[in-house]
Amino acid sequence: MTPESKPADYIDEQARGEFIRVGLGVFLVSFMNAHSTLFSIVFARNGHDLHAIGVLLSSAAIPIIFFALISSEFSARIGVLPTLRLAMILTIVGFASFYFTRASFSGALISRFVQGAGQGLFLSAAITYGQSRLTTHRLLFLLGVFSAMMPLSQALGPPVAEWTLANLGEQAMIAIAVIPGIAGVLLTFGVRPIPSPPRTGGLDLVASWRNALILPLISVATAGALFGFAVAYLAPALEARHIPIAAFFTASTLTMFATRFLGLRRVEAVDRRLLVAAGLMLEAIGYVAVSGAGSRAWMVSIGGVLFGFGHSMIYPVLAVWVTDGVEAARRSGPQAWLNAFFNLGIYATPLPETWLVVHFGYEATMVAIAALAASVALWLAARAILSPR
Repeated sequence: MTPESKPADYIDEQARGEFIRVGLGVFLVSFMNAHSTLFSIVFARNGHDLHAIGVLLSSAAIPIIFFALISSEFSARIGVLPTLRLAMILTIVGFASFYFTRASFSGALISRFVQGAGQGLFLSAAITYGQSRLTTHRLLFLLGVFSAMMPLSQALGPPVAEWTLANLGEQAMIAIAVIPGIAGVLLTFGVRPIPSPPRTGGLDLVASWRNALILPLISVATAGALFGFAVAYLAPALEARHIPIAAFFTASTLTMFATRFLGLRRVEAVDRRLLVAAGLMLEAIGYVAVSGAGSRAWMVSIGGVLFGFGHSMIYPVLAVWVTDGVEAARRSGPQAWLNAFFNLGIYATPLPETWLVVHFGYEATMVAIAALAASVALWLAARAILSPR
């Protein structure tokens, strides 16, 4: 086969540049937003006690889940690209407003809600637009690279924020971080919008529902619960054993990027259910390894590698799965369901996880979550084997 006869990766010649520009814009806005990981320190410096800081940090869950769930309504009414720009602008305004509101509890709470609204709208609009620029050839690989822009920003943003905060102060940290965010929004101008779908007369979210979504939504909520534990409780669990948190998080992040850029090239034709099942099972095994590692940092790193390998496959595979057979203009609805259930898993499960930690400890909680993930993985694998596509 000659190079000229190879299937195209993009819908046309212009789409490649649009895919790259919007992907870079997504990275820059996410990079700015990743500075929020230092807000607990910023709030403490401004006199907020631990309870107030906890409320401020967790309050974003309400707008994130709500706006994630209704993000397809915005896409259906104003378009996917305008929704993505609105999400970026709200995220920037919410983040930048902490320059003025960080010392006031009520002011910071409002800023957090505006920031959370932007975050809730952001992911489904970004994935929907990125996917619209691609053909089915290498779709999973390229969408995996596109979606990796957000976790990549989480790997780079916090260290930059830490340096800026330590050397230049909190005001400079916020002001400097806004610059790449604004640049990210500007990159979305000059690209073509996606044609809006015909109006259904009701809620787009309701109209987009299909029973085929049940399996991927259960899967993404389970993945969210695993990720939510890592964000909320893994750091203190490792600290209690005097293990550097980098032993897990650096290993998992590096593995995730390697898998997104290399591994997803080779699994385009594999049943989606088997890929997600493998991802959940690897995450489960990773948690079991961490829970039984004791004070051995190297074993925690192995757990991080397994977790990162598994996590890297799940979201891009599910983003393709939920839109199988759906035309590009209508994909914002399924993506809204997916994003909402992922955030539900992240933000709703820490409460029951807290109960498990209090009564049984960090290690037993990790094993319990791993058992849940393994059960869902076996269910998906059984469905794939018994009902092949």
